[in-house]
Amino acid sequence: MLTIAIVAPDAPASLNVVGVPTPRPLFVVGLGRSGTTAILDVFAAHPEIVLGVERFKGLWGDLDQMGPELFVRERFFDFEDGLTNLRPQDARRWRDHYARMADKWESARYVGDKMTTIRIQKIWRRHPEARFVCIVRDIEQVAHSWHERASNVDDLTWPDSYNARLAVERQNTGLGRIRRARRQRPDLVAVVEHSRFFGDPEGKSLLRVLDWLDLDPTPEIAHAFDAAHAGYVSSIAGKARPLPVEDAAFIDRHADSGLWRDVTEMAM
Repeated sequence: MLTIAIVAPDAPASLNVVGVPTPRPLFVVGLGRSGTTAILDVFAAHPEIVLGVERFKGLWGDLDQMGPELFVRERFFDFEDGLTNLRPQDARRWRDHYARMADKWESARYVGDKMTTIRIQKIWRRHPEARFVCIVRDIEQVAHSWHERASNVDDLTWPDSYNARLAVERQNTGLGRIRRARRQRPDLVAVVEHSRFFGDPEGKSLLRVLDWLDLDPTPEIAHAFDAAHAGYVSSIAGKARPLPVEDAAFIDRHADSGLWRDVTEMAM
């Protein structure tokens, strides 16, 4: 169980020209099926963090359009823009999520989004001080998840082409971008490794990231982390996830193990 210490509050967020606290951009990013939703649920529980759920995914192909003007309250909660398929009106989960985000908007020190495209350098063009929490996961686990979804004829939201082999290609590309960004701006990029983050009942990786964000641990985030850890233990840890022989051989040949080692050595 994650334990928290009560400490004196940090200094307030920076102020804009009229003296109103200005939230800092924060993005939670990772390859699809790497745990981005689970880690979003943890960080979005913090009273001073507001995060969307792929709020502006319609702009992932042209991130120059995803500027700061989208991350003001009126624009952030205007779901008539058609830029996401995860809307409050379509599912209770998203309705509840965005209601919680709206309730704490005025006290937020960070406002941002969860993304399964890893384009850190491009986002920095419009958000030069944005911070990123990047989650990475072992390629065999990611590839198995991609294979299972691509093979499921009833899963209409996952393209058949998003299979285990494409997962390897996307993983190599994503890891390379994370490594480059972390080396360039370690003050703006944090890396967490899936099993290390969720598998530790004491939440040491989480506490290190919160410290990096200059945020205190709170009962809300402790509760969210404990739930995520319990889910990891019951549904993920120690479960065999065999791949077809040809896909396993493809991973052995093409997954960049040196790149994986470099990035996981950066993990908090």
